[in-house]
Amino acid sequence: MSAIASATTGQFTRNAAPLAPIAQQTSTAATAATAKAAPPSTDTVELSDQAKALLELQKDLSMTFEERLQKRSDALAEKLSKAFAKINVNLDDTVRLKVDKFGNVTSEGPWKEKIEKLFRDDPDLAKELKEISALNALKAAQTALDLYKKEKGAPGSEQQSEAWTRYNVRSMNIQTLSGVISLQDGKLRSAAVDYIDMITDPTGTAASAKDVANRLA
Repeated sequence: MSAIASATTGQFTRNAAPLAPIAQQTSTAATAATAKAAPPSTDTVELSDQAKALLELQKDLSMTFEERLQKRSDALAEKLSKAFAKINVNLDDTVRLKVDKFGNVTSEGPWKEKIEKLFRDDPDLAKELKEISALNALKAAQTALDLYKKEKGAPGSEQQSEAWTRYNVRSMNIQTLSGVISLQDGKLRSAAVDYIDMITDPTGTAASAKDVANRLA
């Protein structure tokens, strides 16, 4: 379903755009003139779906991020199971879904058309799937970062360079898999989380390596 990177070269840099300084008015007359000439500001700040999802998760401070995400994922899994049952989707088999950055949901298999129509007709359901997928990708990205910190060794060392390369490969793969999610046995599973779990837990107790490989093919 998704192509996974196996190697990369070079380093990635992130350049944060500096915030423009706010000019201070030093003249009372200029301030008054500006106030008369300029209409009241109507600018608004629009939060991304991912940011809104994070704010929603943070409402219940008695639970951890993972607990809140699991609770929300379970609720969506139950909702999807009922919706799929109504359109006669066989839930004995794994239902694989992929949501893109625009919230468009695609599927595969004999129920592809039914499932895709379901999400087209219910944009709120598609939006919830998109947010759950994005939050799981954030969880996977944090795990990849934690793993890099464990592997990096001394600053400037060859070990750090190799760890950085692995971290970048993992980050790209997580990004590729961020919208891939499946419903299996009444539970939602993120391909991004399964991927990083396969690396951090190679014995397969967190996720079956064979199953993950099949889902990423």
